[in-house]
Amino acid sequence: MQKTTVNPDQTDAYVHDYDGALTEQVIASRTAAVHAAFLAPYLHADMDILDCGCGPGSITVGLADVLTNGSVTGIDISESQVTRARKFASDRGCANVAFEVGDARDLPFENARFDAVFSHAMIEHLSDPSPALAEMHRVLKPGGLAAIRCIDLGGTIISPDDGRLAAGHEIWRKYREHCGGDAFMGRRLRGLLHETGFVGATGAASSETWATPERTRLISSVMTEEFSGPKIASTAEEMGWASRADMEEIGRAFDEWATHPDAFMTITWGEAIAWRDRP
Repeated sequence: MQKTTVNPDQTDAYVHDYDGALTEQVIASRTAAVHAAFLAPYLHADMDILDCGCGPGSITVGLADVLTNGSVTGIDISESQVTRARKFASDRGCANVAFEVGDARDLPFENARFDAVFSHAMIEHLSDPSPALAEMHRVLKPGGLAAIRCIDLGGTIISPDDGRLAAGHEIWRKYREHCGGDAFMGRRLRGLLHETGFVGATGAASSETWATPERTRLISSVMTEEFSGPKIASTAEEMGWASRADMEEIGRAFDEWATHPDAFMTITWGEAIAWRDRP
């Protein structure tokens, strides 16, 4: 497969703030043990892995800890996230990991460089995931595998709800799609990998749940910030999805939900494993 050429002006709007509560309190706390669990059965200690869209590096470093004779390279389009990831790795004394600023649609690596490519919560932000997946295919060694995990908002459950949280969820979906992403990417992964030229793709799903007092308060504070922040609130108002008062009401609904003794929220993640060619 030839290297994909990407228009340098082509960008996709990341729906979250890199310095917001969602990044600081949720994304930065993700771990390889949980969020890359579907890749674990395929890992070998001497593998060389690429993490596309590594963000603050918590999953990347967790993968590196497993690869006692191998290494992990994390790449992210955000310089601030790469800086944070480097500090995270340094603070933990992780020597077999490196981070670079780069675009997953135009990877700065030679053909057949990696044994595996991993990507978590990145593909769903791209208006066209094909160039990124083609690049992942290109940099894999013969027999190498790709492991992709993406959100699918069709599997979200929130209870109890008086309708305000459901309205917020619908605005969240519209905003993701307004930014060029796909709120239902999780279910598409297997097909997209096949379309890109990968073989033997298998799909699965897992969930992330908030159903303890600590976790419901955490996700409530994060979502309240997201819905009251200028990016989503202003867009919702401009697009006619909701008024500013409606958005404030959704924030209040999250605050009330967080203290309810029966509060329960879960979101679904689609997962897929596929190979560059027959292993």
